[in-house]
Amino acid sequence: MKPRLELLHRRPAHGGAAAQLCSPAVGLFTRALPAGSALVPGAGAGVLLVLGRAHELVVPAGAEGRVTSAPPALVLQPVGYGDPLYELADLAAGAEGAAPGAAAARGPVLRAPYGGRFFSRPSPSDPPFVAAGDALEPGRTVGLIEVMKTFTEVRYEAGGGLPARARVLRVAAGDGSEVLAGDVLLEVAPA
Repeated sequence: MKPRLELLHRRPAHGGAAAQLCSPAVGLFTRALPAGSALVPGAGAGVLLVLGRAHELVVPAGAEGRVTSAPPALVLQPVGYGDPLYELADLAAGAEGAAPGAAAARGPVLRAPYGGRFFSRPSPSDPPFVAAGDALEPGRTVGLIEVMKTFTEVRYEAGGGLPARARVLRVAAGDGSEVLAGDVLLEVAPA
């Protein structure tokens, strides 16, 4: 189990900018959550590599909101102590009916079978394998996971809570992002 580090919480000044969650140490920030993700106290919010050791970042007590900032451009983003990692809006803003404290996933999810780097498209110039609204049937390729320069297709398969036919609600893992076994790749709904 990874050691945990609590993010620093900066509340907005009266009429000031949005609330922020900031780096608690100097290191390399990875596994950033995409814009629109709901964060509540105790939730995981990425990983910070400090001197080569991975620390799970967690949301501190009293901080909650919906991520409005884009993830960093780099998979391993250098950060300093107190650097903003996330800007947050009120959970109700753009939550599509989600109640405060609701999990980011809205339905069944397809999880990574193992850890590696997830790619949502066969090459940078090609369209993604799947996008929000696409229909899924067993055997359809939804992405690639790369481990040590070996690419393996991730295919949609029914079972384990996944319906035989589904529709993609959201691609949760960013293109080129690092994932661990069990991380959410897609949110789906029965078709």
